[in-house]
Amino acid sequence: MKTKLLTSLLICFFATLFTAQTLVKPADYKLSSTAVLLKGKGYDILEQTETYIKLTNKSKGILYLDLDASKKYILLNVNISLKDGVTRDKIDNLLEEINKLGMIKAEYIENQNSIGFRYYFWITGGFTNETLEDAVAEFYLYQGDAYALDKENMISYQK
Repeated sequence: MKTKLLTSLLICFFATLFTAQTLVKPADYKLSSTAVLLKGKGYDILEQTETYIKLTNKSKGILYLDLDASKKYILLNVNISLKDGVTRDKIDNLLEEINKLGMIKAEYIENQNSIGFRYYFWITGGFTNETLEDAVAEFYLYQGDAYALDKENMISYQK
């Protein structure tokens, strides 16, 4: 009986050891490790430097990850162009609806005639690669939800 209990405990211990998430501390963090992680998860890395990554998902949606110089956060962001001639009132109404979604913050960038989607992934206390991967996936989902709110077809889908 004791042998079975000890064997069960050892199996549980090793299973936990191999599946445990590792805390990444900001001082040890390099954006290149995130590029490797995301590439392994099916994302395509289009550009990469020490401070940012440009990637796409399977639907070819672009996303930028910018590392804050003081390593306090990773900014997930993208700018989406609007069609010419859209009134500011319509843009403001769309932004209001998008910002109700919660995760992403949307703002109008007048000089580019685009909507900027932003999400700050805070890393000051440490994080796990799994939470960062989840944040990237969720950003894409919320971005898709934002597109669905564009009932008047103001967003330009031309690349």
